[in-house]
Amino acid sequence: MSDLLPLREGHVKMRQIKISDSARASINREAKRSYDGLETGGILLGTETRNGNIIIRHAGDPGPGAQRGQNTFLRDLEHAQKLAQTAWNTDKSEWIGEWHTHPSGPLSPSSVDLHSYLRHLHDRELAFARFVAIIACIDSSDRTTIATWLIDRKHIQQIKMEKLNDTEL
Repeated sequence: MSDLLPLREGHVKMRQIKISDSARASINREAKRSYDGLETGGILLGTETRNGNIIIRHAGDPGPGAQRGQNTFLRDLEHAQKLAQTAWNTDKSEWIGEWHTHPSGPLSPSSVDLHSYLRHLHDRELAFARFVAIIACIDSSDRTTIATWLIDRKHIQQIKMEKLNDTEL
């Protein structure tokens, strides 16, 4: 993996990232499983618009074969592939990223997370130009806080996520 460039904070072309209510609800619901101190997560499915904005329509769950640890999460790949196929058949949504929890914070990617994102970005078969990462945390008042990151091969940038309007679905 020495051919992977280290990410640095920088200015990726400013884009908007919007999320549907149902995707946000899926993240909120699943994130509560992290009360047990273990990470959880899933894939993000949506599209990139012609002007480079990103629409998140669906957020997957981890799947029955997922591996959850205190500082690690590995999704069930077969389950994720089925979710991606269903989303494609439904509305042409594609795999655009992943979300996961950090039960004890922080809301920024760990070095393990960054390495994983770089592997995805450098995998020719996956053909990612950009990767959306959402990190979620549940606070003591049962509220989910999230941070959204846009990663390309050289930069990482935190981007404020906005609610997707029904007309944009």
